[in-house]
Amino acid sequence: MLRIIRNWEIPLLVIFTFAVFSVIAILAYLSPGLEGGMDSYNHYLIARYSWSYPSLFLDQWGKPLYNIIASPFVQFGVAGAYVLNTFSLLGSSILTYHIIRKIGLRFAWLGYIFTLTSPIFLDNTLSVLTEPLCALLVTLTIYFYSSKHFTAAAILAGFLPFVRSEGFIVLFAIAVFLLFVDKKYKILGYTILGSLLFNVLGWIIEGEPFWIITSNPYINFELSGRNVCGNGGLFHYVYAGHYTFGLVGSVLMTLGGLYYLLSLLHKSKPANNTLGLIFLTFILYFLSHTAIWWLGKMGSCGYVRVMVVIAPLAAILMVFAVNTFYRNLKQYAAKLLPFVFMLILALLVSNAIYTPYRYYAYKYPLQISAEQSEYHKLAEWYKSQNLEAHRKIYLYPYFSLLADINPYNELEHLDFWNSSLQFSKKDDILIWDGHFGPHESGTPLHVLEHDSTWQKIHSIIPKQPIKTLNDKEFEIHVFKKIK
Repeated sequence: MLRIIRNWEIPLLVIFTFAVFSVIAILAYLSPGLEGGMDSYNHYLIARYSWSYPSLFLDQWGKPLYNIIASPFVQFGVAGAYVLNTFSLLGSSILTYHIIRKIGLRFAWLGYIFTLTSPIFLDNTLSVLTEPLCALLVTLTIYFYSSKHFTAAAILAGFLPFVRSEGFIVLFAIAVFLLFVDKKYKILGYTILGSLLFNVLGWIIEGEPFWIITSNPYINFELSGRNVCGNGGLFHYVYAGHYTFGLVGSVLMTLGGLYYLLSLLHKSKPANNTLGLIFLTFILYFLSHTAIWWLGKMGSCGYVRVMVVIAPLAAILMVFAVNTFYRNLKQYAAKLLPFVFMLILALLVSNAIYTPYRYYAYKYPLQISAEQSEYHKLAEWYKSQNLEAHRKIYLYPYFSLLADINPYNELEHLDFWNSSLQFSKKDDILIWDGHFGPHESGTPLHVLEHDSTWQKIHSIIPKQPIKTLNDKEFEIHVFKKIK
């Protein structure tokens, strides 16, 4: 039976991949919304306008390497980002397959399917987020390491923080293995190339000699003392495991990690170095997000989508657990083969079909949010008021698409921060909403209502209350600068 699977392995994976991508394409066509909320629209706008405003390539919120890679894709609209994410999903699955084979494990095809159908990865494919691309580059880094291309692994690891800030976690794990496990002392220096390159560019272009630190939005956010999202439970990501990695997948992944730890204690069978790097990276990444959400640090909002980055690593740990079962029961293979086949089939059905359908199908096709619907009403009013010549001050990125406003043209738009108000001029139009106004913008509504230099000219208050960030009610109020 296993020989039949091996003979048909590649053709079956191609057919399966085509089926998954067909579903993604259909959902993309039917979905007016996208995953990731306003973060997706912000990433889209930064990457899209980077060709007109090259300084945006270095935007540390958007992430420089992501901006560079995503920019040609998003010139074709949001659909271009979907193509990049789908490519990242496919690339991650292929690399997972090859890593499993290089480690010397069986069932590489199972790792391919676990990655391709990862519930959290699939759910964030229709987005403009950094997580899918980061997952691809993390997996590529692990692949280079497993292939003994240590220099390539070190260089790429050094660039990971410029796709997502958590890249520093992966960089640390790579550095630990190069230094203490592989004794590649000379190669360790390559891990700082990415930071050196981007810091020099930031110094030259933005005049910041310590650009990596001083322009990092998460460090600045932490130093500001503000906490927009609060904090959450210590086991938040553990409880989310059944719909991020799948219930069966989470059990297998945990067993895979435990088996690896036991292999460290088994002196006659030293643990595989690549598997050790995968385990360390996964644990450090998972625990880091657990800690910052529990402590309410670094602007964390407890989003489960961050687990997309380590979804391929989770798939490898799952396959390692299956291999351990198979190896221990190999002497009973003839009798247990039908049982093993049914177990694998159950795993596929659970992770590839049941979990995505059970926890995510309800929201597809993706619709625009209730907040976005209110902004559609604002856009209709805005277009009827002949306000194009007035500078607009707001922070809700979706409105830039609706009103066809270039958010980086300072004559046309100004970001709504509390500090921005000092630069406002007569006839400027300010748009306050309940999502960003009292939080990121740092401006409660009553401050504007009691400021005689601003006149309220329009309000949109939903008939049915809409709860937004920190359980605030979502409203939109438009002000005009009169003094």
